Amino acid sequence: MDATTAAGLGKLLTPLVKEILTGAKKMGVTGLQRWEQRTFPSKIGARIKTIENVRTIWKPDAISLLKFFHPPKLVIDGKPTLVNKLSDIDSSLIVLEGIVGQGKSILLRSLAVQEIISNEAKRLPLFIELKDLSSKLELQQAIFKKLESYDIDVDEETLNYLLRSGRVALLLDGFDEIEEGMIKGTFLAIEHLANRYPELQVVVTSRPGREIQKSTLFQTIRIASLTQVEFAPFLAKLGVSSEKSIALRAAIKNSPSRVSNLITTPLMLTLVVMVYEAESQIPETLPEFFSRLFQTVFTRHDHLKAAFTRKHHSGLSEKALQELFENFCFMAIQSGYGRTLDQYQFNEIYDLAIDHSDHKCSPESFRLDIVKVACLMLEDGIDSTTFLHKSILEYFAAAFVKRLSEENAKLFYAAAVENGKEWEEVLRFLKSIDPFRHSKYYLLPAVARERADVIQPASDNSPESILRTFTKLQPDLGVFFKEGADKHTAVVGAYGRFITRPSEILVDFSALIMSALDELVRPISTVEEVEEFFQKHPRNADEHHGVHVPLAALAGRFGTAPLKRCLDIYETSLSRLEIEANEVVSKEQKKSLIFGRKRTPD
Repeated sequence: MDATTAAGLGKLLTPLVKEILTGAKKMGVTGLQRWEQRTFPSKIGARIKTIENVRTIWKPDAISLLKFFHPPKLVIDGKPTLVNKLSDIDSSLIVLEGIVGQGKSILLRSLAVQEIISNEAKRLPLFIELKDLSSKLELQQAIFKKLESYDIDVDEETLNYLLRSGRVALLLDGFDEIEEGMIKGTFLAIEHLANRYPELQVVVTSRPGREIQKSTLFQTIRIASLTQVEFAPFLAKLGVSSEKSIALRAAIKNSPSRVSNLITTPLMLTLVVMVYEAESQIPETLPEFFSRLFQTVFTRHDHLKAAFTRKHHSGLSEKALQELFENFCFMAIQSGYGRTLDQYQFNEIYDLAIDHSDHKCSPESFRLDIVKVACLMLEDGIDSTTFLHKSILEYFAAAFVKRLSEENAKLFYAAAVENGKEWEEVLRFLKSIDPFRHSKYYLLPAVARERADVIQPASDNSPESILRTFTKLQPDLGVFFKEGADKHTAVVGAYGRFITRPSEILVDFSALIMSALDELVRPISTVEEVEEFFQKHPRNADEHHGVHVPLAALAGRFGTAPLKRCLDIYETSLSRLEIEANEVVSKEQKKSLIFGRKRTPD
């Protein structure tokens, strides 16, 4: 479908706008008065247009997603299912979960835009990028700001009307990109909105294993992997000619490269297209692939113009720039910054990066090369610069680690054992590009630590040891019970606060614990049972979560068998990781035998 115009979007939204405005008048709500202006449809169309227009590594300049986006499928009831618009999803509280590069953000934008252009718009989309939240801009303020951009005079009466109208969809993009200090507050704010406004549709995108997936209010829907059957239509959407598409798909199919096995996401296939167009082949290894990618993004614009070589503002070679960029990416993550850096943060990270480089240039010339030439980062507002995709930041940070000496690599991996969550995706890349050191210095010590902290204390399998282990690891663990809509049914409102362990990136222990808690509370179905068993009264519950029943009380009533099964599954998963890591280490260490071989005399 062709890109839409702001006026066209405004016209398509007119029935929905009239419905919302009519309801506001009936309720005596005054905050929507500017919607009655003749020019308003074009104004709101222009705001929606900002959801439709995106910048990607394939098209760094803003472009309508309708021109290139190939929608992925969602796994619904265990089956990959094509979902075109928001109203096609039954649930009103949804987490769209996807791994790196599955197109979560563009999918969320597409669902909103397709809802409107289908001429069946049922909800006004409020699209908010969670990476922009800070102590100065919390979620509620971001919602106010978005509503104000729709010519709404926000007051409490108007806000309550809109969020209770059933005609608004709150689209929250990138829960995994929220600053560490903002995660808990944002999670609670999202749950509060979901509880207070049951008519409000809330859709959140996130990578796996984040706090939002632990909410009992939200249904998690996973984005399906890209299959080879989808390669042809995906490439056609990118504008790749039929001839090139056939050649590329043949190259992928016939390639012995490990890279070809990783083409399960739209981002990875797009990167492969870029490298293949420049190299006419698929590199053998992941490090070689990303190195070629770096070279490709520096020269791809030049290939469009005969006898033209783009000047590097920094005066550095591509290899020197790549190493400096790797330093920069590592320092950005180590400093706790996200994808977007303001000018002060950019210069701070640059100073750290240049200290570990043999090459010199100014921060501004480096920024110009990365933004204007390579397009690996983008100008974002007046004084901010954003990584084009989070995986770019993470891969090149991993490449920095791969270049470290043995001793310095040990220091990094030891720190990662203590704080793995910070380096989660970097470690995933390192598993592929630095497998020996990743296995020896990170994976095996991390597994050993988990055995000592989690498995060993409960090794006698006694109920007392099992309960003591869980309460030590997760002191606030338990279940919150609330009244159901019928005032009789007891429903789980939330689990106790989880303490995220560094090893969560190896095995999702929190998910195993939640499954165990679900099994523990299965015998409870009514408010009366909660009162009888635990002397807790859901009718007097806190509006947000409910009444809290600690794990000790649950286990005292129903036993520790589900907790024991949780530990058994966890131990099995750890053992599998340990076996894989030992195989990698053993294979590499055997290579030392090569140098002990002696030639047999003739």
